Amino acid sequence: MVKIGFPREFNQIKALFPEKEKERDLYIVAENTANSEILGAVRFFYHDEQVDIYEMLMTYEGEQVIAVFDGIIRTLLYKMAEEGCTTLTVQGATGEFADYFKDHQFLEEDGVLIHRAYPGEFFKPCAGCSE
Repeated sequence: MVKIGFPREFNQIKALFPEKEKERDLYIVAENTANSEILGAVRFFYHDEQVDIYEMLMTYEGEQVIAVFDGIIRTLLYKMAEEGCTTLTVQGATGEFADYFKDHQFLEEDGVLIHRAYPGEFFKPCAGCSE
């Protein structure tokens, strides 16, 4: 089973982010509860009405990697929307992760992917629910 949440202790993810200056940053992780293995992690900050994603690491490389990544991102964005955030910036997204955000209507500005109204994009009702 996969559990997504905010790590209680940095030691859980220290191997992924060994730089001393990252110890006080904010993280959300996906963990395989069967063996306590970290499947992926996102380093972020938020302020005012904006969330900034600085790093995305996926240690899981199975065929469901995008599904796990999507779970991490949606969990983070739901929590941040509860905090009043509406804008999301993503730095350093490449490959399938960049495609993921571009598929969600993110625009590239000055080398950063940005969406200024992400709750409407990520949490819109499904086609069957909107009728």
